[in-house]
Amino acid sequence: MTPTPHTYVLNQKLLSLGGDLWIEDEAGNHAYEVAGKVMSLRRIHTLMDLAGNPLYVIGQSLAHVHRTFEIKRSDEVIVTIQQALINILGDHFTITIADGTVLGVTGDFINREFHVTRAGTEVIFASRRLLAIRDTYGVQVAPDFEVPLALAIVVGLEQMELEERQR
Repeated sequence: MTPTPHTYVLNQKLLSLGGDLWIEDEAGNHAYEVAGKVMSLRRIHTLMDLAGNPLYVIGQSLAHVHRTFEIKRSDEVIVTIQQALINILGDHFTITIADGTVLGVTGDFINREFHVTRAGTEVIFASRRLLAIRDTYGVQVAPDFEVPLALAIVVGLEQMELEERQR
C-alpha cells in the first residue's frame, strides 16, 4: 500500500499581503507559521515551527542575473528557485537543492495548481481544487519529502508568482 501524502492548507491572500500566516494541517490545526517582513525589499519570509523556532528563511537573492529566491537554514542556502529563462512545456521554475538534486515545476500558476517532481515522481502538489475555501489552496507533500522544506518551496514559488503579477 502506498503511503498517503501529508496535506496542508495555505491562505494565498494572507501570504500575498506579506504578513504573518498559519499553515494548517489536514485536521485544521496550526502546523507552521510564516512570518513575513512587509517592508522588506527582498520579500523575506520565515517558516517557523509551533514553538516559534525558525526552520527556513525564504527570500529573493540579489546575487543572480535572473529572478532567484533562496531558502536558507542558519544562513546556509538549502534550495535555490530560479525562474526559467525559457518556458518550455510549462516549466516556469527550476528548483535546485544543495545536494545537487533538481526538482521540476509544472502547472497553472494563475489558478494556483502546480506539481513539483523529483526524478519524475511528484513530491509536492498544490491546488485550489483540494479545498473549497476561497483564496486558499491545499498542498500535498509526499511522505518521503521533508514537509517544512516543501512548504518553504511553495512559499517561495508563491512569492515569485506574486512578484511577477505585480510587474
